[in-house]
Amino acid sequence: MSKAVDPSVSSSFDPSGSGPAHLQVTALQADYEALRALCQAGELPVLLLTAAHLSGDLDLLRPEWMPRYAFASYAPHLSAEQEAEAREVCFGALAAFRDAGGPVPGRPSYDFFQEALKWICGKDAESLHRMLDDQIVFGRDDPQTPQWNKQQLDADRDFCVAIVGAGESGLLTAYRLSQAGVPFVILEKNTQVGGTWWENTYPGCKVDINSFIYSYAFSQKVWRDYFGAQGEVLEYFKSFAQQCGLHDQVRFSHEVRSATWNASSAQWDLDIMTPQGGVQLSANVLVSGVGQLNRPSFPDIAGIEDFAGESFHSAQWDASVTLKDKRVAVIGTGASAVQFVPHVADAAAETSVFIRTVPWLLPTPLLLQPVEDSLRQLMEQLPNYMQWHRLFTFVPQAIGILDEATVDPAYPPTETAISTSNDAVRQALTAWVEAQTEDRPELRPMLIPNSPPGSKRLPRDDGRWIRTLKREDVKPITTKIDCITANGIRTQDGTEHRFDVIIYGTGFKASEFLMPMKVTGLDGRDLHEFWNGDARAYLGSTIEGFPNLFCLYGPNTNLVLHGASIIFISECAANYVLEGVRSLLQGKARSLRVKPEVYAGYNERLDEANAMRAWGFSKVSSWYKNAKGRVTQNWPFSALELWRRTRHLDVNDYEFDTE
Repeated sequence: MSKAVDPSVSSSFDPSGSGPAHLQVTALQADYEALRALCQAGELPVLLLTAAHLSGDLDLLRPEWMPRYAFASYAPHLSAEQEAEAREVCFGALAAFRDAGGPVPGRPSYDFFQEALKWICGKDAESLHRMLDDQIVFGRDDPQTPQWNKQQLDADRDFCVAIVGAGESGLLTAYRLSQAGVPFVILEKNTQVGGTWWENTYPGCKVDINSFIYSYAFSQKVWRDYFGAQGEVLEYFKSFAQQCGLHDQVRFSHEVRSATWNASSAQWDLDIMTPQGGVQLSANVLVSGVGQLNRPSFPDIAGIEDFAGESFHSAQWDASVTLKDKRVAVIGTGASAVQFVPHVADAAAETSVFIRTVPWLLPTPLLLQPVEDSLRQLMEQLPNYMQWHRLFTFVPQAIGILDEATVDPAYPPTETAISTSNDAVRQALTAWVEAQTEDRPELRPMLIPNSPPGSKRLPRDDGRWIRTLKREDVKPITTKIDCITANGIRTQDGTEHRFDVIIYGTGFKASEFLMPMKVTGLDGRDLHEFWNGDARAYLGSTIEGFPNLFCLYGPNTNLVLHGASIIFISECAANYVLEGVRSLLQGKARSLRVKPEVYAGYNERLDEANAMRAWGFSKVSSWYKNAKGRVTQNWPFSALELWRRTRHLDVNDYEFDTE
C-alpha cells in the first residue's frame, strides 16, 4: 500500500480564469419582423417578465394576466384574445427597448424583483425573496459564490477536503471549494463523472424534473428536450467538469472502502482500492457525495438464481441481451419502469408487467417533447429570457404542494385521502386516468392506487404508460409472485408464466446510506452499527460522533412535492459544507461535531413531521421508508426552511476542537 498521497491537487486552480458555460444574451438585435415572431413564442408569463425587466415597466405585469398553476406547473388560462393582446404589449415594450439602444439590465432591483415574485406567486413573496434571488444568475453574477477565501482566513494551514463521488452534488461542492481556494480531491469509483447518469443507461432513462431546473442556476444551456435524456444530462455534467477544471482533479477508479477518524491528527484516514492496488489518503474534512440511487435493490423472491434465461436490473442494463421476439417479464412499476417498459414493449414479442403496488401518475404533457425551435430562439436572442424562464419554472416547483400532502386529523385521514385538498388531488389524478381508460375500465385498478397521493413517488407520464398497458402484446399482472423458476415466474394462484428474459425494475437500496463503505468515528464508533439500519443526519448533513463528516443528499433531504429538483437540494448541502469548512478555518479549529442534544432534538421533530405527511401516514410500501418503516428519505418541511437552515452553519449547534 502506498501511504504518501498528496490530496492538494486543486490548490493551484484559479476560478477567476475558468468557469462553467452560461448562456448570456447581451443585446437585442432582432429586427421588427423577427422580434414579432419571438413575441409569438414561449410561455406568456416569461415573456411578460422579460419585457417588464428590460423596459423597467412593472405595469406590464397586469393582475388579469397573472399565471395559474396545476400540479406545480404553469396552466395557461387566458382566452385567445387576451393572450394576443398581452403578446402585442410585449412586442411594443421590447421594440421600444431595442430602439432606445440602452444596455441590457442585469440583476433586477429588490423592489422590482419583489413585485415580480408577487405576480408569479399570486401573493406576497417576501419570505421567498432571498432564496429565489439565488436562482436567477446573470453572467458571473452568481449570488451563491462563496464570499470568503482560505487565503484570507488561514493561508498557511495545510488543509484538504476529500469528496467521495463525482456526481452532480460532488462536482458542485468541488466547484464551490475551488471558488473559495480550498484544496480538495474527488474520489470516484467509476471511470467517468456523472454518478447515476453514468451508471443508468436503460432505454427511456431521463430526468423527471424539467431540464431547465435540473441544471445549475449559474450554468444554463438550451436543452434538446424539456425533460433531458440520460445522454444529454451526462454530457452536461461532463462538460461542466471540463469547463471548470474539475475533471483533472478527479481520481477515477478510486473506490473508498473505509474511512476512519484519527483523533490525534484530526483527520479522516481513507483506505482506497484502485486498479493498481490499495492506497491511503488523509483529509481534514470528508464529504460523502455517493448519493442514494446507486445500489440496485432486488426483490426478496425465492428462486431468483434458478431462472435459466437472461435477467438483469434496470440500473445494470444489459444491452447485449436481445429482446426482439422474446417473452419479457418486468417486475416493478416505479419511476424507472414507467420509463423503460414502453421501450421494452416496442422490442419484445410479449411483455408481462408484474404490478406490486400501484403508483399515482403525475400528468406531464411535455415529458417526451423536444424544446421547440421558437423557444430556442427566444433563449438565444432575447436578453434575460432564459433567466426568467428558469425562475418561472423553479418557483411553482419550489413552493410545490406540501399542504396537499399534509395530514388533517379532523378530516379524518384514511388510505383514500388525508385531507380535503389531498382528496381534490386524488380526484384530479383519477379523472386523468379515467379519461384515458374509458375503453378499458378493467385497467383502472392497475392505475388508480389505494393510497393517498404523495404516499409514494409519482412517476411522470404523458399518457404513454397507459397506452402501453392497453397494448395487446402487453399483459399487466397483479397476482402476487410466489417464486421464480427455471422457466419463468410462478404466481400465488399456481400459474407458471414462461419467459425468456426477466428485468427487475425494483429500485435502489436508498435507505442504506454510505454503504458499502465502512466509516469509523469517535472512540471507534462504527457508523452503520450506530445507525442500526436507521440512517439519520442533522439537516441531512452531519452525524453525532463523526467529526468533520458531511453528507450530500443525505438522510431526509428529498423534497418530493415541494423542492424544485435535486440540484436545489445539492446547492443547500454544498453551501452547508462550505460553511463548515469556513467555520473550521476562521475559528482555527481542528474539528467540529454536531451536539448530541441538537442531533436528537432535530430528529425527533423530523419524525413527528414525517408522520403527518402522506408518505409517513400511509401503510403503502414505498422506498421513502426503511425496513423498520421509518421515513429516511423525505424532508417534511418547506424548501425555504431547508435553504434557510443550510445558508449558514449555526456554531451553537456544534462542538469545536481548537487544540
